[in-house]
Amino acid sequence: MRLRDIQVSSLKQESLYQRITMETVKLAYDVFELEDTRSDLNPIILTHGLFWNKFMFKDLATDLCKETKRKVYSLDLRNHGESPFSEDFTSNSIIEDIRRFLKERDLKRVCFVCHSFSSSFAYLIAVDQPEVVEKLVFIDHPTFAIFTQSFQLDSVTPQVRIQNRLLNGLNPQMTLQEAKNKFYELAKMGNRGQEFMFRKAAYDLTKEKGQFKWKTDLDFLLKRYLERKCSPKPRGSSQKEILIIRCANSTRIPDSKFEAVLKYNPNAKLITFEDTSHLLMFEKSKEFVEAVKGFLLSTNDILA
Repeated sequence: MRLRDIQVSSLKQESLYQRITMETVKLAYDVFELEDTRSDLNPIILTHGLFWNKFMFKDLATDLCKETKRKVYSLDLRNHGESPFSEDFTSNSIIEDIRRFLKERDLKRVCFVCHSFSSSFAYLIAVDQPEVVEKLVFIDHPTFAIFTQSFQLDSVTPQVRIQNRLLNGLNPQMTLQEAKNKFYELAKMGNRGQEFMFRKAAYDLTKEKGQFKWKTDLDFLLKRYLERKCSPKPRGSSQKEILIIRCANSTRIPDSKFEAVLKYNPNAKLITFEDTSHLLMFEKSKEFVEAVKGFLLSTNDILA
C-alpha cells in the first residue's frame, strides 16, 4: 500500500470519527448526591432499558446513592425521556452519546448499572476503554442480546402492545390530567411491576390537537430494535467484574447463555431473584440494591 493510500485511509477514519462525534446528542440526566456521598468512590452511571426513562429510576437511583455512598448519574438515552430524538438510533450512536456524557463531565472511571438492552452499550465501552470502567451490573440481560423469534414476541413486542392498548382505551373527551390520574389509580391496584408500568404510561402521556399520544415514539423504537439497529454484534472479551442479576424465568439469560458469557468474561457472576420479573429492580428493589452494594464493596478491582 502506498503512503498516499495510507494518508487517505487515515483521513477517512478521522472524518468518520468527526461525523460520529458531531452527530451525538446531549443526554438528559439526573444526578443524585447526599451529604455522606464519598468523592473518592467512582460514580454510578444508571441506564434504563428500551422504552423506559430516567424518571422511572428516581427512587432506585436515590437508594443506590444512599446505600453505596456513590454519586449516581441517571441517564435518558437518545429517543427516550427528555433526551433529543434522532432518526439515527443505532448501537454506535448510543455508545458515542454515553462517551460524550462521560467526557463532558470529566468522569474518568465509573461503574455501570444497566437495565436490559443498555447493558451491551456499557459492555462495549468496557471492552474498548477498560480504564474507564470499574465494574458492571446488568439487570436481566447478558453482554449481548439473544435474537430469536420467541424472544421478540414474548419479551419485546408485548411492552409496546400493552402500552398502545392503554392509549386506545382513553376517552378523548378526558383532559390530560384526568387521563394521567386514571393511570395513577390503576397503578395502585396492581403488583409492583404493574405499578411502574402505569406510572411510566402516565409520565409518557401527552395530548396534542385533541389526541392522546406518547411522548416517546414507541413504534419507532420497536421498529429499530427489531431491525437490530440498536443491538450490537457480539465482539470482544473482558476481565472486568460483571454482576448479572436475573429473574428465575428469564428468557434473556438462561443458564446456557450465562455459560457463553463466562467463556469471554471469566469474572462474571450470576444472581437469580425468585418470584419476580424483568422489572426485578423495581419489584425487589431492596434486595437489588443490597446485591449491588455488596458487589461494589468487594475489593477485587481489575483494571484490565
